[in-house]
Amino acid sequence: MVALLCFLFVLSGAAGLIYESIWARYLGLFVGHSAYAQIIVLVIFLGGMSAGAMAVSRWSERLKQPLWAYAVIEFVVGYLGLFFHDVFQAVTGWAYAAVYPHLAGSWTLTAAKWAIAGSLILPQSVLLGMTFPLMSAGLLRLARGQNGRILSLLYFSNSLGAAAGVLVAGFYLLERAGLEGTLIAAAILNLAVAAATGIVMLSRRKQPRRATAAAKEAAPSSRRTPPGLERLLIIVSLGTAVGSFVYEIAWIRMLALVLGSATHSFELMLSAFILGLALGAWWIRARADRLPEPLRTLGVVQCAMGVLALATLPLYVASFEWIASLLSALTRTDSGYVAFTIVRYGLCLLIMLPATFCAGMTLPLITRTLMAHGLGERAIGAVYSWNTFGSIVGVVLGGLVLLPMLGLKGMLLAGALVDIGIGLLLLWRLGPRQPHRRLLMAAAAASLLFTAVIGGGVRLDTRLLSSGVYRTGSIRGPEEREVIFYRDGRTATVTASRLMPSGQISLATNGKADASLAAVWFRPCGAAGSRAPLMADAATQTLLPLITLAHAPQAQTAAIIGQGSGMSSHLLLGSPAIREMVTIEIEPQMIEGSRAFYPANRRAFDDPRSQIVIDDAKSYFASEQRKFDIIMSEPSNPWVSGVSGLFTTEFYDRIRRYLTPEGVFGQWLHLYELDDDLVLSVLAAMQQNFRSYEIYQVARGDVLVLASNRARLPAPEWAVFQSPALQEDLCRFAPLTPEVLDGLHLAGKRELGPLLQSNSQPNSDYFPVLDLGAERRRFRRDFAGGFPALSADWYNLVASQRGRRTPASKEVALGLPESPRVWARAVGALLRQSAPVQMDTAFGPMSRDAVFRWRQWQSSIAANRAPAGWELWLDQAAAMERLVSGGTAGMADEEFYRGLRRVMDRHSAPAPVRDVVRFRHAIATWSFAEASEVGERLMPLIARGGRWMPADELRDGLLMARLHIKDVKGARRAFDTLTPLSARPSAELRSQLLSSYLRGAEWMRASMVRRPAKAVSVTP
Repeated sequence: MVALLCFLFVLSGAAGLIYESIWARYLGLFVGHSAYAQIIVLVIFLGGMSAGAMAVSRWSERLKQPLWAYAVIEFVVGYLGLFFHDVFQAVTGWAYAAVYPHLAGSWTLTAAKWAIAGSLILPQSVLLGMTFPLMSAGLLRLARGQNGRILSLLYFSNSLGAAAGVLVAGFYLLERAGLEGTLIAAAILNLAVAAATGIVMLSRRKQPRRATAAAKEAAPSSRRTPPGLERLLIIVSLGTAVGSFVYEIAWIRMLALVLGSATHSFELMLSAFILGLALGAWWIRARADRLPEPLRTLGVVQCAMGVLALATLPLYVASFEWIASLLSALTRTDSGYVAFTIVRYGLCLLIMLPATFCAGMTLPLITRTLMAHGLGERAIGAVYSWNTFGSIVGVVLGGLVLLPMLGLKGMLLAGALVDIGIGLLLLWRLGPRQPHRRLLMAAAAASLLFTAVIGGGVRLDTRLLSSGVYRTGSIRGPEEREVIFYRDGRTATVTASRLMPSGQISLATNGKADASLAAVWFRPCGAAGSRAPLMADAATQTLLPLITLAHAPQAQTAAIIGQGSGMSSHLLLGSPAIREMVTIEIEPQMIEGSRAFYPANRRAFDDPRSQIVIDDAKSYFASEQRKFDIIMSEPSNPWVSGVSGLFTTEFYDRIRRYLTPEGVFGQWLHLYELDDDLVLSVLAAMQQNFRSYEIYQVARGDVLVLASNRARLPAPEWAVFQSPALQEDLCRFAPLTPEVLDGLHLAGKRELGPLLQSNSQPNSDYFPVLDLGAERRRFRRDFAGGFPALSADWYNLVASQRGRRTPASKEVALGLPESPRVWARAVGALLRQSAPVQMDTAFGPMSRDAVFRWRQWQSSIAANRAPAGWELWLDQAAAMERLVSGGTAGMADEEFYRGLRRVMDRHSAPAPVRDVVRFRHAIATWSFAEASEVGERLMPLIARGGRWMPADELRDGLLMARLHIKDVKGARRAFDTLTPLSARPSAELRSQLLSSYLRGAEWMRASMVRRPAKAVSVTP
């Protein structure tokens, strides 16, 4: 029966940790993810558990059957868990609608916010705090004379369940069931535990009396508690929790620099920490009742805990090399990600297990000692309660005081001194007549000496800590790096570095570079050298605010989520129309670190129109309840824990309400380390909430999504780039002409809407597909390449949907070389030049190769030689057309096609060759009727295996041609015939778009057929 109840307590522990992790997510949605918010959420949870344990400790001895009370509480917790999601939505919806508007701008809003947050989880937390004392009291009455063993088993069982629960929830349940489903799973566990406990109690024919032999052994009348012992051990239970939580915060922050700060990394760290506690409790179970002097053991364990915590510092420093070696050895696949996750968990255990193993012994020893000295069952709840309260102190002390003041190593050292100090206090309490006291005190002194040696001898190199090894797989960059700013902030470690000899400055959070500027930004205008193209982070940091401003040129108020380099705030303030600029940043040290970019970002700090607010974005907007002409969201990468909440449908539902009627919302999103489906999940969330949106590719791996509450986003006014302040900012770079800026456009709601309505799962607070999937994509080094491919392909699929033609460019200068469309159009202009052109270095080797291949093609066309094979000739012609006409839409290079026809006429090309050329020309010029006619002749040839042209090319063009001429049945026939021959996977973005266009046309056709005829009224 003991084994069965312990197993039930494993399930209870799993449910408890699931609640804690999921409640933290829920409350983070309401109160934000700032350092204060995270700590207060944890304080509410732990405070409730402490209060519950303290309350039950005062009356558990009066209960005849504690296990019945335990079963009832498990049932109530499970029942409440079933309805938490609905209650949360109702309460927070009421708060946003009724409380926030009336208290906006007042300190009472903060008080009301936390009162509401507390009311949502405090009752369940109090009940959860009662479960351990009640289960312990009930089980101790069943197992006589084994207080130490039973308590250890219960601590082990509960902790083991918790360690497993956090992994099952994070890696399995959330991905399949979302937040609500995961909570329901935890609630079902509670209900199952309650039912099973009730069955166990009913199956026992003889119920034990309220005071069995085990209870009498520890009853108050059996033995007097030595003076001061109860107070001493209560202080110890509190103090050891303070030290443990200081360790936990320090380790989590330290390991985030090695393993990354993604949600799954934190789940691994938390599970490893709790598993160490469980194993320590398991080890002490067989010894707790046989120890001749538990205080001596407890003192030694406390000293050992402090020493072992510090001893992990050398291992931590070495772990950077280990992770670098591991990543270089693993394949970047799903199986490699599984191996990486397992090894990460092992590393967390290596760092945390030695000290947490010791921590797991402490509470069983303390509780058993107090029970043996006359405190009875009251000791269980009292120790558990004060230990939980100590956890609260540790969280607040570590997160808000020690970390900002002492940094990571100093914080770990402080925790070690707390544990060693407790150990010395306990050993001193033994008295001078205790055997081996001198030896023990000498060992304690040695531990202090070890602390001093490790504390002073192990150096945490800031360059190592900020290397971002979990992303790059390397701790050494291509250039020497000088760290010019390093701070352990409340939510992240912020580093500013200068690369030598280039002079580029970069800003990183937890080792991930979030912004950078080349040295040219810090040189005066007119310095020697030609005007450089905008590339990499500089292109993103420049174009995000200015393209947004171009769509709202008269904007007077603006808000930016995320400081980053401060360039967005600086450049928006270059508009004379802006009267107020608010920058919202969650991490104070990010503001200080961004000063490394001064004076390039000077207006963000010096302009009186600029205001910097330290707050969570959701919390700020909900509290202020005001509207802006421009809102830009530039948070960190969505694989960072907590950040994906700024890419959800619920966030967009809120943020659109803070836009003025003419307001524009700009969302930065990266394409690197994501795939097309995850990008689509964000776009689907935006489509659910905004009436219009357009997407611009501002750099190779970055896009800007502009959204509005209006039915149509207004055309950009590129003249904003000509304001004197912005011209001064951009004086070092190649001019950004309207033609170049127009070329950055990818697609909008008109083109992507059919796909997003039918296929994509929107990223949601309650179903966080982006948060759960982004880390895996980062490991695999994925790239959402389907989006850039849309704008530079030979047939611009999305442009034909919009009906907007783009002629060939005459501009050879390459201002934005990382834009596929800008690059393709510039290369086409380069190839069409009659005179030789000196290529700018921005073109790169690919462009030189294009020029070489084009000249070879021109020579072959001019020569009077028949092609060696017409199929090969068609392939070469297609490749050359992509070079000379890349980035255009609805237009063809007629001189190129005249050359093709001359070759075909001169050498009597067969009919399929002529049809392929005609089809390509018709598609390029949007002559859809002709393309449909010629494609019909080509389709059976390709379906039988002919190699005249790729099946994908024919399918794409023929399907779109028939949709444009309203031949839906013909489009379906072409799609079904050619799709089995496709070389592209069905999940590829272009294939998904084609399929959605076809389904949409079929639905429209079917709805037209089903629409009933209008009733005709007949007058009698």
